[in-house]
Amino acid sequence: MAMMVALTTAVSGMQAEQTALDTIANNIANVNTTGYKAQTTTFSDILSQTISSATAATSTTGGTNPVQTGLGVSVASTSTDTSVGSTSSTSNWTDVALTGEGYYIVQLSDGSYAYTRNGSMSVDDEGNLTIDGYIVCGWEDYDLDADGNIVYNTDSDVEAINIYSDSYAGDKYTLTPTVTTSSSISGNLNSEDDVAANATGLTSIGDTTDLDFDATTEITVYDSQGNDYDVTVSLKKCAVEGDITTWYYELSSDDTTISPSSGYIAFDADGNIVTSATTLSATVQDTAGYTSSDITASTAAASGTYNIVVTGTSGAYTITAYDSSGTAVSNSITSTDGSGTLTLTAGGTLELTAPTTISTGTSSVTVASTTTNAVTASSTSNTAGYATSNITAAADTSGDYVTAGSYVVVVTSAASGTGYDINVYAASDTTYSTSLGSVANSTDGSGTITLSTGGTLTLTAPTSFSTGSTTIAVTSTTSATETVTDAGYAYSNVAIGTGSTSGDYTITVAQNSDGSTWDITLAYPDGTTKTVTGSKDGSATFTTTAGTITLSAPDDIQAGTTTFTVASTSYTFTDSSTITVTTPASAGTSDITVELDFSDLETSDTSDSLSDDTDGYSAGTASSYSISSDGTIYCTYDNGETISIGEIALAVFENAEGLNKIGDSLYTESLSSGDADFVVAGEGGSGTMTSYALELSNVDLASEFSNMMISQRAYQANSKMISTCDDVLQSLINMVG
Repeated sequence: MAMMVALTTAVSGMQAEQTALDTIANNIANVNTTGYKAQTTTFSDILSQTISSATAATSTTGGTNPVQTGLGVSVASTSTDTSVGSTSSTSNWTDVALTGEGYYIVQLSDGSYAYTRNGSMSVDDEGNLTIDGYIVCGWEDYDLDADGNIVYNTDSDVEAINIYSDSYAGDKYTLTPTVTTSSSISGNLNSEDDVAANATGLTSIGDTTDLDFDATTEITVYDSQGNDYDVTVSLKKCAVEGDITTWYYELSSDDTTISPSSGYIAFDADGNIVTSATTLSATVQDTAGYTSSDITASTAAASGTYNIVVTGTSGAYTITAYDSSGTAVSNSITSTDGSGTLTLTAGGTLELTAPTTISTGTSSVTVASTTTNAVTASSTSNTAGYATSNITAAADTSGDYVTAGSYVVVVTSAASGTGYDINVYAASDTTYSTSLGSVANSTDGSGTITLSTGGTLTLTAPTSFSTGSTTIAVTSTTSATETVTDAGYAYSNVAIGTGSTSGDYTITVAQNSDGSTWDITLAYPDGTTKTVTGSKDGSATFTTTAGTITLSAPDDIQAGTTTFTVASTSYTFTDSSTITVTTPASAGTSDITVELDFSDLETSDTSDSLSDDTDGYSAGTASSYSISSDGTIYCTYDNGETISIGEIALAVFENAEGLNKIGDSLYTESLSSGDADFVVAGEGGSGTMTSYALELSNVDLASEFSNMMISQRAYQANSKMISTCDDVLQSLINMVG
């Protein structure tokens, strides 16, 4: 009987090792199965036969152990190695490998779910995402966040994924046009850029016709029919007041009109956009840019001050002269560069040449007339002896000059007393009936004669002098001098420091005798003055306990004055603008309303760089797909848009080793595995997804071959046990015989 126990025990061993070999064979067979998990067979012994029980120790004897004989072995379990296998790259977007403990969810024909590690997916002709014919499950129901992005409702039940259409998004294979509603401009504006030369305030940039913008970007907006329009967004640093810097933006398009098409945004000292500010600003009298050398007055122009006013835009300026009361005193001319001729109403002209920098504004010029006389003594009609060098004509005390013409200087013996009497007559007065002026009792022919017709003749003693007459010719020449009194400073040249006093200031510029340096004097509102000497270009800094005023070099420095007024000014800015893009009539669509947002802009000392995020698109058809690491499926359309169209879900289990295998690399839940928990890839230890890759089997052939040899030897040993028992039984039978 005992020998039979040995036989059955050896048989149980052979049966257990056969099961182990079956497991090893299955592992080796699936060494190339995608996502396959290797299994291992474990054993346990069978209930032992007790021959004698254990006894306890007594005072005289020791305890004894039980005497038991085992009755064989049984298969305890087949455990599954759920570790992640290595990955292999592929060329298919539908091949997806997992990096964690998650399982793909597929729908069976009866509507229930099964789970797999096999990520070799495909799309059928209906648009279903499948694994070996089973539809992959996930989420298609979604909401839109505040920015309009799709957010899937991952707390809802999973459902079969179709990438062509669903009940939530409708047709996903083609896109209908979507009108543009918002555009966000982001990036950096270089704080080192120069301010606009013609700016007169934080929100007054001046003429923008030929403005050289610092940064530009192009956005594309779409109407309701999918027609696209390119809109250029250009920005220029406008002005700086204290800690506030403003930038002017302009919107332009070749195909549409835009309203409003321009505006201003502001930044603080840290480069952050602001919507309000209070600053000390300087209002500087605009200068048109003319200097004294740019203006020539004709001799007929009346002396006085003229205000040359330039209006219009670059390339199309209008220029007019006004008097101090604001009355026009000339015709108006148009000019591309500031040059031209103004005809004065009272007579004469002002000839203008193009200044170095022309801009809208006013240049004040003072015109002063200067008259000079010249005298020529006749060499043939001259008995008195006066030469040209002996006679000088000049203005009298009233400022009147000798009228041009011919005169006769007549020398006679003194009518009373000694010496000579000298009279001047008009040459036409041949009888010398009316003296225009005289000097009496000259001893040598010298003297000064004031003429009744205006002017004086000064005579010096001639070399050879006698009674008689000298005929002279007097000429009169009148010329004009022009002086522009503006020193040349503009708004952009005046920086007002915090704490400076409000009121009117005057800058006075005087050129030094060296011809290359300037003395700059600033008169404060209270009448006090401060002077900076020896400035090479007109720049100067004036510091008091009340604040600092800094002057930068103007484009054209000259002797003169510039006045400006300092006042506290409050501004309100915006970091966004609602614009209307008017579509052409041929488009047959409504105008486009776009919320243009600048709140993501900042300034720093790095180069200008702009980008945009603009919604809206034209019609499109699906052209390619991709799967992200969290399982979101994206479709890229031939219009360039990429939109998410679903999200693949994963299942995780408390005990994945307890899952039931049902074939086709599928698993189902069991009492041991616990219920599936549906999660987004990357959550709950599920791992992330890697597209264009597959998870390989985690079977280790070296281990399998080693285990196979061990099982083989164990099987052989058990079979040897049977042959041994057979030999013993045969010997026993032979003894009986």
